[in-house]
Formats: sequence, C-alpha cells, structure tokens
Amino acid sequence: MTSAALFTTQVHRRVDDLPLDDLAPLFASGTLYDQPDWLRYCEASSGGMLRHLTLADERGRTVGLASVRVVPDDHVMSLYNLRALLGDSPLADVPDGALFPSAVAALSGAHCVLLTDPAAGPDDRSAQRGALARAVVDLAEAENCRATGFLYLTRDAAQDVADALGTVAGAPFLVAAQTRLAGGWPDFEQYLATLRSPRRNKIRRERKQFADAGITTRVLHGTAELGEVTARLQVGLRERYGVGGTVDSVLRDYAHLGAAVDERVRVFLCERAGQPIGMSLALADGDQLHVRLAGFDYSLTGVDFAYFNAVYYEPILWGIAHGIRTYSFGTGTYGAKLARGCTPVPLYGVACWPEALREPAAGLLGEREAALREELGLPEGEPR
Repeated sequence: MTSAALFTTQVHRRVDDLPLDDLAPLFASGTLYDQPDWLRYCEASSGGMLRHLTLADERGRTVGLASVRVVPDDHVMSLYNLRALLGDSPLADVPDGALFPSAVAALSGAHCVLLTDPAAGPDDRSAQRGALARAVVDLAEAENCRATGFLYLTRDAAQDVADALGTVAGAPFLVAAQTRLAGGWPDFEQYLATLRSPRRNKIRRERKQFADAGITTRVLHGTAELGEVTARLQVGLRERYGVGGTVDSVLRDYAHLGAAVDERVRVFLCERAGQPIGMSLALADGDQLHVRLAGFDYSLTGVDFAYFNAVYYEPILWGIAHGIRTYSFGTGTYGAKLARGCTPVPLYGVACWPEALREPAAGLLGEREAALREELGLPEGEPR
C-alpha cells in the first residue's frame, strides 16, 4: 500500500485551473457527475464556493480528485445541508455558528467526487481516498468550517474515508439511495411486463387518462426554449412541497445548464392546447438518462396523471426510441419510484461534527438510517 506521507495535495478554486489533461484518465473512469462540464455547472450554481483538491503520488502523477462545496449558512438545498441530516430534532436547532460554515463533499446529482487512479489496485485506491479525505478536512479547517461531510458515497468509499479520519469522524451511515431502472425493452409493453399485474393495469389507466385529457408531450433538446413559463412550473412544484425558489433563481439555473451541458439537456414538456402544464428535465449520458427535476401548474392538472407521465413514462418512451439502457430517477420519493420498477442503490455518508455533537448526532443518524432502510426495503442485517 502506498504510504500517505508520499502524497501531496493542491487546492484549486476553479475547474479551469485544474490539470485537466492529467486528470483525463480519472474522468474517463467516472460518471457524468464527475466530468469537467458538470463541475463547471456546479461551480456556477454554487456562486464560486466549490474547491477542488488534486492528489499527486511520489512520482508527481495526478492520482486523485475531490470536489468540496463550502456552505456558508443554512440557506442551501438539503442536498448540501448537514443540519438537514439531523431532521427535526433539537440538535437541528443549534446556532448557525455551531455548524456553519461547513464543507460538504457533494455535488448536484447526489454525487461525491472522490476520484482515484483507475489503474491502481484496491489497496492503493483506498489509500488515495484516505489521503483525499484527510486533505478535505485540512481544507475545511483552513476555511474555518465547523463541520465536514462526505455524502453520497459507495459503501467501500465511505469506509475508506471513515478509516482514514479515525475518531474525528463517525461510522459510515446510509444517507440516501439513487433509484435506477434497467431499460433495454423493445417497447413500453415490455417495460410494463416487468411489473406486477396491478401496477401494469394502473399505469395503463394513467396513460389513458393523460391522453384523454388532450395532453401531448414535446421533447426539447437543450435549454433554448426554457424560460419564465417553465420556470413558473418548477416554482409551482417547489411551493407545493415547501421548497424555496424563485423564477429568477430557476432562470439562472437554466443559464448555468446551458453554458455547461446544453447538449445533454432533454426536456419533456407536457402541453394542453399548446399551453404548458408540466415538465421534467433530464440529462442524456450515452445510454443512460438522468431525470433531475420537474414542474407543474397544479391549477391546470387534475386527474390526468400529468406528474407520473412527465416524470416517468414520457422519459421511458423517449428512452426506448433512443437506446437508453439505464434510467436514473434520483433520490427521494422512493415509494413511487420503487413501484415503477426502480432499484435502490444505497449511498453512504461520513460526517465530522463538532465534538459536543458527535455522540447525539450518531444516535440520530442511526435512527434516520433505520427508517430509510425500511422505506427502501433494505434488510437490517446488510453490512454498513
């Protein structure tokens, strides 16, 4: 195993300051959410609060990359909010100064960038992850962060992080699950054949009522046709579920997506008599499709099942016609996703809390994990 003392790290504040050519093999081994274009999108969305750590070995080869978001306060999406992991407990009411600013190794897409040398053996890759984890904690200290989190990791990567940080961090915990649907069917009926009969019949009724309501779907490529109308649809969904956001913030997000990944954007825009009533936005990634967000005008939808058609069935139909083999539907709302054939892929976290919060936070995270396992149908005896 490579000695940790032989690694050197460097902090970069912009994606374009990274040694992109040296990192090319690492990017090639990662996912859509590890790519420079996606990091540029996240950098713009965060207002420049991303930090990137590169890891070099004793020969000067770049063998690791971690991306970290500095979170100044509680006014941030739950995706990057360590306080949100504590639920509604009294611990969640601790003053901002106790937890913020925080450093969170997590990106939009519920993904942690913790890339290592794909040519290295398992032991060396574990050592590289450990070195990156220690460097992230050092960076958090330099940025005066009160807490540090590594979220949305595989179980093995989370264990490597926890082992490297020792008593500073608690044990890995289940933080969420990515929901994936294996595609490759020749038509929609073959997709339905993978489901139980009651669900098949229910989906057929949902498709029929959607069509009978006179709703049609246009598939947009890129962000050119997105604007205030679609932004209001997104805000409508956010308001329904108590999530913050404004038309202006959604328009800024469209601009960031357009600048970074426009060629990947697919929008499923549902209209009645030419009037948009709902939409979902996805990212095309070779033979994968990542469905990321949705929006609806609830004053114009009724019993037409616009939500399930826009978010699930229309992307699946498009995917069947365009060679999609895997659909990713993100985290959350697990019941609806599992009922439509998705499989949960567990994602783990490791957190470094202020010393006074370590023990009570561990207890709360254990309770949270038990509830999440039950929701996902994951056995209690499964190794952490």
